[in-house]
Amino acid sequence: MVNDEGTARQRSYLDRLAHSEHLDSWPADELTAALAMLITIDRNRRQPEGEARVVDIRLRIYQQRLRRELAERALHRQDRPET
Repeated sequence: MVNDEGTARQRSYLDRLAHSEHLDSWPADELTAALAMLITIDRNRRQPEGEARVVDIRLRIYQQRLRRELAERALHRQDRPET
């Protein structure tokens, strides 16, 4: 059951990223979880021995979008004065 939920969550994140959903509507915890998921997928991809590592450009673009959104949010938090 947990694995099914994890797989469904992965599909949901990938579908949303594939359809270029605006990341500003995502909660921060989902951005972080989606980025961690993409990093894990990339690390776990099988690579034939003795061959150069193949980079999945699509996954890298998704990672870049997520990192950029997280960085922008962190910057905006720093710009706000403490209350």
